[in-house]
Amino acid sequence: MPSAPGVLCIPAFREADRLPPFLEGLIAVLAPGPHLIRIQIVDDGSPAEERARLFAALKPRASGACSLAPPLALPANTRKGGAILAGWRAHPAAAWFAFVDADGAVPPAEVRRLLDHALATPPPSAACFAVRRSGPSVRRDATRALAGRLFSALAERIAGRKLDDVQCGLKFVPAAAWRALDPQLQGSGLCFDVELLARLARLPCPITEFPIAWEEKNGGSIRLWPDAPRMLFQLARLSRILPAYTLPPN
Repeated sequence: MPSAPGVLCIPAFREADRLPPFLEGLIAVLAPGPHLIRIQIVDDGSPAEERARLFAALKPRASGACSLAPPLALPANTRKGGAILAGWRAHPAAAWFAFVDADGAVPPAEVRRLLDHALATPPPSAACFAVRRSGPSVRRDATRALAGRLFSALAERIAGRKLDDVQCGLKFVPAAAWRALDPQLQGSGLCFDVELLARLARLPCPITEFPIAWEEKNGGSIRLWPDAPRMLFQLARLSRILPAYTLPPN
């Protein structure tokens, strides 16, 4: 095992109900090892009462190869990106960096599968992005799935890297790539995944796609309206701030 654990960040906004049961399942799956993992939960500006309920359910502890760090609290909502950056930056010596969404749409066993794949050859040199591909293992609202495909088509022109599913909430980044990117990343709210993809493509850093099982969960804070227009605005901003890049030919 590496001497330092990797860090798995979970950004959370109004997740006092969904996150605790997901976390318990995640720890149970990750505890047997073989990967040393530190889970860092970051509350992304939830209302005080909601945050208090969440933190009351989170007790820093260690279980086998997995440990739960004291949660972090951001003063205002960053729309995901800032929460992930805060969680990763809290562990500068981590062996690798990953994040997973708090809603439990990615089952704990799928988190473990992706990490096993990404860490199969240490030290890892490639980023690994989970993708949701149509089939019986992916349960997703048809309208949201279509919107996601359209968004990915726009995002790939900005990112400079084709990816079937840009926004899937499970991603892994090797430590060397993260440290090269850290000074450049701005968070980009709900478009953090696109910025991360774009910055990795410009390093360049290899990126592997990893198909996972996924099931949409009720109770999320993301809505097609008004969030879709906001994300398009953030994409336009990204296109202005990113260095010029030509999408490689197929």
